[in-house]
Formats: sequence, structure tokens, C-alpha cells
Amino acid sequence: MNKELRYQITDKQNGLTVKAVLSSLGFSRHEILRFKFSAYQMYLNEKPVKVNRVVHTGDVLVIQELNIETYTLHPSTVRPDILYEDEDVVVVCKPAGMPSHPSHHHLTDDMGTLLRDYYQDEHFVIRPIGRLDKDVSGIMIYAKNQLSAARLAAQRKDGILQKHYYAIVEGQLEDKDTLIFSLIKEDGQMAQSFNQGGKQCVTEYEVIKHYQTECLIRVYLKTGRTHQIRAGFAGIGHPLCGDTLYGGSIHWIKRPALHCARIEFLQPFTKEKMILEKSLPEDMKRK
Repeated sequence: MNKELRYQITDKQNGLTVKAVLSSLGFSRHEILRFKFSAYQMYLNEKPVKVNRVVHTGDVLVIQELNIETYTLHPSTVRPDILYEDEDVVVVCKPAGMPSHPSHHHLTDDMGTLLRDYYQDEHFVIRPIGRLDKDVSGIMIYAKNQLSAARLAAQRKDGILQKHYYAIVEGQLEDKDTLIFSLIKEDGQMAQSFNQGGKQCVTEYEVIKHYQTECLIRVYLKTGRTHQIRAGFAGIGHPLCGDTLYGGSIHWIKRPALHCARIEFLQPFTKEKMILEKSLPEDMKRK
């Protein structure tokens, strides 16, 4: 989905270069650099223009995203669970068992391809902002254009884009705590090694409900590492129920009991604060 931005030059911007105008409109240096190297086509008064061109009051600057690559479409047989969408983003609830994006073993049955087929848009580029493991359910956000993707990725890096999770872990935890540990990926291994060096992880949690032999917790990630929740709780002796990769029992659930339940972010261009939630799926509900 290609994006077009249209701006009319004001008296205040009169005499500035296109580059300076873009900066005044909130574009980052990285975004402006992309404009210089043909990721986008820019026009001033309907004529191609470069970033060093001087503009004048009343001029019309148009930026068009270029995306000439096409992708194979398939019949749309499944409707995605869309929680919110506008021209820049689409927020969906990914079911457990579905990958976030195409991979070697999942070329057509992932959430990104499902969205492309749903829109029947052969130019739709799959741009997930973060990812969920295949067997983890919950909220995911996809950018519909490169500018939105860059701005959402920056929000994620700066901690503006936040996700909250529900998990069910084995055993009983303190009502609230912060876990600080490290994870490292060993060559040839799917699982992350706990406190064996690597990158620091900070995970906050609070217990929502105690069951007889498990507890439901709400999890907040202060860092975003692969398998941070799954490996972290297994590392302190409380693996997620159903998470066989980290030693969890499949007594009552056959996949990791983990669900992304809430996301907060700013709309990439309007800066409106968005908060979206999705309740626990049926397979994670306990009496």
C-alpha cells in the first residue's frame, strides 16, 4: 500500500530547502536520506525535485512511496481478526499456531500473507513491528507503508510502543517482582540459555490469579529479547504451561500459555495515542 503525502509551503517555510522543510515537518534524518536515494519520489508543483531545492510560499510538495515489486495473491479464505486499522497501520490478533511472517516452512499460511490476501493487494509489503512466536497468540501491529514502519520501529526502540502480556506459569510466584537476567542464543539451539552471558533482560510481572498449581500473571517487558518471557520464567524455575521447549508441562494446554493482550503506540503521523486490548483466548482460560 503506497503512501502519498502532500504539503503546501507556508510563509514560514518560504526560502527553505526541501530538506529543511521535511525536517520542520518532523521527518528524521534517516527518512530524509531515503528520499535522496529513490525510496520515494518527490514532486514540487508536479515536477520531480531533489532535497536541495529551495521552495516558496504556495508551492505544493508531494512525496510518493515507490513500491513496484509485486507478490503472488491467493484466495482469501480466512478473515483476519482486525482490532484497528487506518491508512498507515493495521492491528490484528494473531491466533496461536500461525507465524507472524513468511518463513522457509511457512510461505503462505502466516499472518502477513493472510493480510495481503485479505486486501488482495499484490503490492502489500509485510512489515510486522516486532513479532510473536508461532504458537503465541495476541496483538500484532503491521505497518502499511515504509514511513510508518520506520516511525513505529523508532517508537519501539524508544519504549513508546509498549506491549503487555498474559502468561500462565507453573508453580506460585511472589505477587509482584522484576526479573533481571541475561539470555544468549547458542549455535544450533532453538532455546535461549539463561544467565550464561549475552544480552540483559528486564521483565516486570504481577500475579493476577493463583490457581492450585499455576498462576496467571501480567507481564511488562522493559527490554525486547527473543524468548524473554519464556526463557526468563523457565530460568527461575517457573516455565510457562505448555512450553515444552523450556520444560513446561502439556497437561492442560498444548502450546506456550502466552498471549499479547495490550498494545500502546502513537499513530505514526497524527501522534494520536492508541491503546488496544484483546482478552485471553479460550485455551488459556482457567477456573
